[in-house]
Amino acid sequence: MADLFAVLGGSLIFFYSIALIASLALVIQIIVMMLFDFGDADVDGGGVISVRSATGFFGGFGWTGVILLENDFSFIAATLSGIGVGLVMMFSFAYLMRILYSLRESGTVDLSNAIGRTGTVYVSIPPAETGAGQVRIMVQGRVQVIAACTRSKEPIPSDRRVVIRELVDPTTYLVEPTTASGEPT
Repeated sequence: MADLFAVLGGSLIFFYSIALIASLALVIQIIVMMLFDFGDADVDGGGVISVRSATGFFGGFGWTGVILLENDFSFIAATLSGIGVGLVMMFSFAYLMRILYSLRESGTVDLSNAIGRTGTVYVSIPPAETGAGQVRIMVQGRVQVIAACTRSKEPIPSDRRVVIRELVDPTTYLVEPTTASGEPT
């Protein structure tokens, strides 16, 4: 071990230690993320100061110091450059995590997003709100088959185009038939 200190020098061992520990921490984080789904129990939250961004800082700091010392830069130059690169890595990780967290969806379809849109009757709808049929409509990029009723005096047959007017309860639309041109009747 004394030979290692003599060959590398204390400064280089300092930067190698930080770089290797940060790299190991990053690998562990990646493995844990791949193997376990913590759902919304993420304690990292995508903030600027987090485990991931700290790992990015120390990785950037350590490897920059190693590279500069290996290329005969001074300890001060390696330290200052390492801090600069580390900060860039930390803020980059924080920014990327914020973007990734913003892409998450709950997966819950909000049926009110279909109001005003046109759908197709899947199961005929009885007249004058005397019962419910079903309509097929695209909501949030997914085809949904939802219960529907109408105030129309005539039943609305299958395959007829309808306009979604409102949600009468959490799972049922109020619809009205359209004309051939797609306009409500």
